[in-house]
Amino acid sequence: MYPQKIYITANSPGEIAGWLSPVAAAVRRRWPECKISVILLPCPFATGSESKVATDLLHVDEVIPASRYFRMLFSGLKDHQNSVLLHLGGDLMYSAALVWRWKIPAWSYLWGRWWWDSAFKGYFIKDEKHFEWMKRHKLPLEKAIIVGDLVVDDVRWIMQNYLAKYGQLPEADSNLISFLPGSRVAEVTNLSPFLLQTAKLMKEQKPDLRFQMLISPFIPPAKLVKALQANPHPAVGGIKGKIVGETLQAEGISIDIVRKNQLPQLSASQLCVTIPGTKTAEAASLGVPELMILPINRPDQLPYIGLIGLLDWLPGGRILKGKLLMRMRDKVSYIAQPNILANRPIVPEIIDVVTPTYIANAALGLLNDPQQLLRQKYEFSRLYSPYAGASDRLLDTIERTWRT
Repeated sequence: MYPQKIYITANSPGEIAGWLSPVAAAVRRRWPECKISVILLPCPFATGSESKVATDLLHVDEVIPASRYFRMLFSGLKDHQNSVLLHLGGDLMYSAALVWRWKIPAWSYLWGRWWWDSAFKGYFIKDEKHFEWMKRHKLPLEKAIIVGDLVVDDVRWIMQNYLAKYGQLPEADSNLISFLPGSRVAEVTNLSPFLLQTAKLMKEQKPDLRFQMLISPFIPPAKLVKALQANPHPAVGGIKGKIVGETLQAEGISIDIVRKNQLPQLSASQLCVTIPGTKTAEAASLGVPELMILPINRPDQLPYIGLIGLLDWLPGGRILKGKLLMRMRDKVSYIAQPNILANRPIVPEIIDVVTPTYIANAALGLLNDPQQLLRQKYEFSRLYSPYAGASDRLLDTIERTWRT
């Protein structure tokens, strides 16, 4: 017996794209009569397009925007009988309030804090290494359920669907470099001129190189045009580009703009240059070598959760936030998800005030080191292959225990 309804709380682009999709697909396949309701929680990492993207998912019945959260919270209790909740992201406080108010069973995937613990029956984690994470957050280890990595499920599902539709995957191209500038307008605005000049510098050294920029579906087309053609910020650098058809161009350089079938197109790359986030795990699941960059030329513009993130709303708060984040930089072990998963450096991470020349040289250094590229591919395969099947294991647990 499965629940009549599952509420899935999430918000940031990575959670919607990388975690929600495989869970929703598995629910629809295994629990055909179960209604899927996505609740978008307030979140500093949100782009504003999460509602539209979540609504476009074929398996979702209902999307409740963050603006309707409190109306949902105080809705009639009978509306939520025979329901469960799965927290995929956003502030746990909001999910805990729903659970306590509605009196329904709930689980959380890779999120937990001891002060909200009584709201959750269990915590879905990737592997045994996450027991240490639970200890640090003072969470009871008996509530841990090892399921794997939802991103691996999402990547495999997308690639299988592409193969079924087109009959073959894009052919690997040793000269193709992919840029992943992020899923927020501000990120693309800052990084488009920066990456355009980076590509130009790389092409001057290796004329056969081709470039593509993968654009997130969370960026509205109207805002994308302005973001891609933005003037370079003095603190970041770069060159101004112009959109010509499906390319971003400047003198001596052209980058293809990819808005559809992003993961299959990414899979053909020799190397990707990406900012932190879910894309680092997706590229690793595809076996694509990576260079992760986090330019902190403008630290005040970086989104952040918790109390530090709330500084954005105070006069002068962004400047203070930037200074605090700069102080915290050296206290963070790893940022790229493959490195976090392995607890050792596999993907090179550049977290610094950088220039296009600096990043171009770092990327060229990787391209000129085939052993390093092969090592990344090998490590990715070894790391991520065992994590497939997370969505089914997750639903197995809910189905078995939701009435207990």
